[in-house]
Amino acid sequence: MFEVEALVEKNRLVVRIWGDVDGEEARRVGDAAVGVIDRLRPDFDLLSDLQGVTALHAEALVQLRRIMEAARARGFRRVVRVVGRSVDAALRFERTSRELGYDAYLAFSLEEAERLLDGGG
Repeated sequence: MFEVEALVEKNRLVVRIWGDVDGEEARRVGDAAVGVIDRLRPDFDLLSDLQGVTALHAEALVQLRRIMEAARARGFRRVVRVVGRSVDAALRFERTSRELGYDAYLAFSLEEAERLLDGGG
């Protein structure tokens, strides 16, 4: 399952993913995220919450690349990834991030990620 939200007032894209993510759901996440990026101003932040991910299909990495290419074209500023106990997902996403030429900050809770992005952490 997933939620994608553009917080226009904070200029932030929030992607929350939990449970088992198969290939079809990964494509829906990609479609939703790419679809809302244009609602954000350049220098937006991206917060991805992966702490509830239990299984991740390889298609998720393809969609991460797609989302980040759209984010790069729009001009993102920072990425914070909430990993919780989803170590495997975090490592796979981090390898892809580095291949794409950016680093994501890691947080262990959504609250910690929000504090970091809001300038308090």
